[in-house]
Amino acid sequence: MSSKDNQHYLHPRPTEDAEAILQQRHRGHRILVVDDEPLNLEIAKINLEAASLAVDTAADGAKAVAMARKTTYAAIFMDMQMPNLNGLDATRQIREIPGYREIPIIALTANVCAEDKARCFDAGMNDFLAKPYDRNILFATLLRALSQHDV
Repeated sequence: MSSKDNQHYLHPRPTEDAEAILQQRHRGHRILVVDDEPLNLEIAKINLEAASLAVDTAADGAKAVAMARKTTYAAIFMDMQMPNLNGLDATRQIREIPGYREIPIIALTANVCAEDKARCFDAGMNDFLAKPYDRNILFATLLRALSQHDV
């Protein structure tokens, strides 16, 4: 397999079957989804479980930090705006937990301006997923994050 083919495999376009690749390479990996909107949590959980991933959910940043202290996650999807502790501050706190400096944290937000993206990256997030998102883009974003972490 050429390096071009390998790069293509690691970073599929959203139109490719990232879900199947997640099932093959990351089956059973534990993912945390943090969002204060119950419907968003349920949709993400259903989609990620369909890709054979283990999914935990948290309704705010404070709960997410507490969960990360107890459980090792392969990746975290983090809403930016939540009560109690917003996603940016929660990300900063999670980055201080031993073992979490390199774990992929992906921003989930409806705010897609460049300033918000910069704030996410400054807080320690690795990628950005705009809501509402297509499930194929969700899978491709997660696969990209997990593949970069594996390298």
